[in-house]
Amino acid sequence: MTSRLLSNIKELYETFEKYHSGPKMTGSLNYGPELDTWNRLIFKKPLRELDEDDLSRYTGKAITTWGKVADFKHFLPRIFELTAELRTPYEIWIAFDKLVLSDWKNWPKNERIVIQEFMIALWESIVNDNSQKAEWEFRDYFSALANFYPNFADLLIIWGKSESKAAIKHLSEFIIHEKTIIFDRKKLSGLYDKTENIDEFISWILSTQMLNKIQRKYFEFEMESFAEKISWAEQIITTERKKYSTQQRL
Repeated sequence: MTSRLLSNIKELYETFEKYHSGPKMTGSLNYGPELDTWNRLIFKKPLRELDEDDLSRYTGKAITTWGKVADFKHFLPRIFELTAELRTPYEIWIAFDKLVLSDWKNWPKNERIVIQEFMIALWESIVNDNSQKAEWEFRDYFSALANFYPNFADLLIIWGKSESKAAIKHLSEFIIHEKTIIFDRKKLSGLYDKTENIDEFISWILSTQMLNKIQRKYFEFEMESFAEKISWAEQIITTERKKYSTQQRL
């Protein structure tokens, strides 16, 4: 985790510390006595000691059938901290979707700013994270951030500028595994496939700048085990660029 992300998490706790929740948190009547048990369990530990298992049920049900927006704001810093640690309760898409359900773009300005900063700091962190866990989680994190972060271009700028080993590994893996969805179906995969931002993403992947970069990175990491994937990704880009050029002439 980067120092920028660590600093932002600290700001999240400071920004949302005024919101409190407790063992009487309301929920759907359909839950009956289960709700009392769930409340007892989730408030058994201090907020910062809750792990992804403790918060999984709540994250999935927050606002819709368990708790209100103020309750969600209470838990939000810990949910996002676990997300930054690649231990997202439930799923990252669901965690961000709760922001939409709670109308976060109309929250106080300081709350909106710290959440946007969290998203971009999280992106910068995972783009440059060379761990196996980051490799497993990268596609889910990208699809969520691509759909929830307000300025998609910012994500591409950070990815494109990064010279790290992790950044080129993530890019190669993504192009290989998402080839059909991106270039044939014209979508960004996620919980709900989206067409928004796909044209910008395709233009970025097929740009001369990115082709040159992936060629350069192949020679930089030629002796690494993942070099073959960089080569595959380059072949995909070259093929799709030819298709695009042909379509432009027709």
